[in-house]
Amino acid sequence: MTEQAHSDLFLTKQTFVALTADTLVFLDLHRDKYSCLERRYTQPVCELLGLPMGNKEESADTPFCARDKQVVQVIQDMIDNGLVTRDPNEGKRAKYVEQHGELREMPGYHPDEGPKVRFGDVIKFFGALIVTKSLLKFTSMERIVARVKRRKRRFYAKGGALPDDGRLNELVETYKILKPLFVTVKDQCLFSSLFLIEFLACYRVYPNWYFGVRLNDFYAHCWVQDRDIIYDDFIVDTCDNQPIMAV
Repeated sequence: MTEQAHSDLFLTKQTFVALTADTLVFLDLHRDKYSCLERRYTQPVCELLGLPMGNKEESADTPFCARDKQVVQVIQDMIDNGLVTRDPNEGKRAKYVEQHGELREMPGYHPDEGPKVRFGDVIKFFGALIVTKSLLKFTSMERIVARVKRRKRRFYAKGGALPDDGRLNELVETYKILKPLFVTVKDQCLFSSLFLIEFLACYRVYPNWYFGVRLNDFYAHCWVQDRDIIYDDFIVDTCDNQPIMAV
């Protein structure tokens, strides 16, 4: 490679990255757009970004030395598209989102048990519903994520902490009881996860909001999680998704 190609690369501040199936996937939050790098460029781009690599074997049909100019062009295209930069002041060090090795689901309750839903819970539920619908209709994803992140950061900066697991279970189960009674939206993970984020915020509870990707029939997914506990989803639906952003 040329000297230019060997210079350090940084992700732009609105870009996030994941490695799945030996392929780099980028999320441009400003454009709310996912893009995939061709697998044969994974190793050189990982090296330039300072990321651990997947499969280090070179493509059998295209020797590495013959791809130098192509790699340089790929990097330039990524710069032109605002995914990476050579200026550390304009970017950030690339890193993968860490995920717990063993996840568990929120335990819920037995059929003959469950939390007592109070009038105040219903009021908070509808308030969160209005906020969620308004945000998704009138606000960009970049601003929604910034809002969630800012609110959470303020809370923990003041010494806030998550309640105990029993209280968390109660609040999430209350949401799960009310949601099917008043909301008919199904299979829309973005709406459902943001809705739960906003509902829990009414109780000053701020878990993590995860975004993940998988390459088989490209699929993007999001869910609510903190530590190793998945709040609103099943392990089987999240384990195949490589986290790309955690808010």
